[in-house]
Amino acid sequence: MKKLTVLAALLPVLAFAAPAVAGDAPAVSAPNVKADLSAGALSGGPAVVAGATATVPMGHDFGFQMDAAFGNADRDNRGGLAGHAFYRDPESMLLGVTGMWSKLNGPHEDAETVIYRYGVESEFYLGNFSVLPSAGVQNSHGDSTGYASVGGIYYATPNVALASSVGGASNIRYVQLGSEFRLQDDSNISYLVDTGMSNQGPGYVMVGVRFSFGAPSRSIQERDRYDDPGNIVTYMNTTASNVITSPSVHNGTPAPAPI
Repeated sequence: MKKLTVLAALLPVLAFAAPAVAGDAPAVSAPNVKADLSAGALSGGPAVVAGATATVPMGHDFGFQMDAAFGNADRDNRGGLAGHAFYRDPESMLLGVTGMWSKLNGPHEDAETVIYRYGVESEFYLGNFSVLPSAGVQNSHGDSTGYASVGGIYYATPNVALASSVGGASNIRYVQLGSEFRLQDDSNISYLVDTGMSNQGPGYVMVGVRFSFGAPSRSIQERDRYDDPGNIVTYMNTTASNVITSPSVHNGTPAPAPI
């Protein structure tokens, strides 16, 4: 409860600071929804992960977004929910607070990890580059630790985004590389490639497709800055969760008793 109180207290600070730097464009151009589906190899086995976001404007300078994801990797289910409350000037920056719950099963039968995260996020828009630092507190199995990551996106064209990030929690470190691209400028469909590795888990590779609805037709670069922040649950359940679950021999079905 104390962590939630601290995060709530940050919102008036953002509200006070926002008018001094706010531009003419709203924080969220229009209510919008984004959904994606990816498949590949994750946590040492075949995987499929689905994610979705729903974003709405909260006045001119603020927005709110809900994230969700669900999937299966190496026969273990995973998923979660998250919320973002943020101030954004699409011409320069985003500042926000986040809260997330995520549950990951495996790699052993009846084993699971439940993770709570409370943090802050930011995005800084520098021409065709974006820089995305985030940090906060993570609790799992009754233990709390800090987490942090910093990402970067380079828009080679308005519809080709090349991304990377590094981060960690406690003694865990990971690196991620990804890309998103559209084949047609006026399409609401884009394609994803994502890969990464860590110091305590196997590498992973995922490819997928993303659908965007609701907001005016935009390039990937404009969508990222005028419509919706990234899905932090999908990020947790691919890049970050890869260092929590690792390949292991699953408990098999007991052999039948001899007759």
